[in-house]
Amino acid sequence: MRSVVVSGGEVRLHKDGSADLVGRLAGGVLTFSFTDYPGTFAFQRRPSGGRDSAYIYHVPIRNGDGWTTGSLGDAGLNSAKIAALVDVIQAPATSVASPYIQSLQIARHGQLVLDEYFNGFSSDRPHDMRSAGKSVTTLLVGKVIEGNAQLRPESPIYPLFPQYAASADADPRKQSITIADLMTMSSGYACDDNDDASPGNEDTMESQSEKPDWYKFTLDLPLLYDPGSRAVYCSAGINLLGGIVARGSGRPLTDFFYENFAAPMQFGPYAMWLTPPPLSTAYMGGGDYFLPRDFLKFGELFLDHGQWNGKPIIDDDWLVASAKAHSSLNGPGDYGYGWHLSTYTVGGLSIKAISAGGNGGQLLFVFPQLDMTVMITAANYGQYPMWQKFVTNLVPDYIIAAAR
Repeated sequence: MRSVVVSGGEVRLHKDGSADLVGRLAGGVLTFSFTDYPGTFAFQRRPSGGRDSAYIYHVPIRNGDGWTTGSLGDAGLNSAKIAALVDVIQAPATSVASPYIQSLQIARHGQLVLDEYFNGFSSDRPHDMRSAGKSVTTLLVGKVIEGNAQLRPESPIYPLFPQYAASADADPRKQSITIADLMTMSSGYACDDNDDASPGNEDTMESQSEKPDWYKFTLDLPLLYDPGSRAVYCSAGINLLGGIVARGSGRPLTDFFYENFAAPMQFGPYAMWLTPPPLSTAYMGGGDYFLPRDFLKFGELFLDHGQWNGKPIIDDDWLVASAKAHSSLNGPGDYGYGWHLSTYTVGGLSIKAISAGGNGGQLLFVFPQLDMTVMITAANYGQYPMWQKFVTNLVPDYIIAAAR
């Protein structure tokens, strides 16, 4: 049993002989971060009925981030379907495995028409995007290829890392690994994030200290498959693309991203996770923090031919190539250059989707046929069966259905 000690906006849960649990109380929301549990937990008082009051829709505000806004009705979306989805999101949790969605954004025909936040999250708070950031990494690759005639998807990677020449000596097959192989997770490296015993999985790379240079760690990995022959989920390979971007551009990754994406796309606050020394560069395998409204803009690039508000950001040809099937990661032809590809069948219609996804329920969808993008953030970390239901159930049953 712990006693509660409140001092201003600080709330302490005290127990003799144990460390205090310290939280913050602001705007009627009590937030705590717990050791060994990712993310922040937010607690709000519920009305006596056990759930929030009826949802009232509001047109998103214009806040200077470049989004024009409009209403669900003007965008041709069924407001009743969207309200029903919000009801699902706001339903009281029944277990620790309940949905814990923190924001939902929808843009259609170039206008932001829904911008809602839940479970104590707010519009001015960047969200951990986890592996959804992998898809952004391949956008950086496309941008650096656009400005460097010496680079192309078919370029072998080892000549781009001459400082690690010895890494390629053990297996001659390594000489055939290309930039495209890294983007499609088909390098052949023993780096399967879904296999705890894989020597190159992300957790192993981050926890080991023998090779703190994560580029060398990856380049030194043994090959399990011929390059280009089989796709496995490999964060280390996506991160290695960052070294190629930095070498090809001659710019630090953080500067390259800011100059070519964040600044012209009118981003608000964001944070990029850095690798340990000696690299001390942006980690490109995921985990960066972005405002949900800003991350949604990456999806708009696919619908506006690589432009944001009339400013050219990236070559449209690169986006077209990124959204083509290049490998089979979880199913036949379901992965492009860092982007997941799928097809929904709703009301007898086949709707193609281009998406980025990250642990916990960080999901960006692009629906070219509907001229619509969708962003979901959540805190169901380590609960793949739960947040995968956002993909398989909530998106088609409510969002796509609302657009028909």
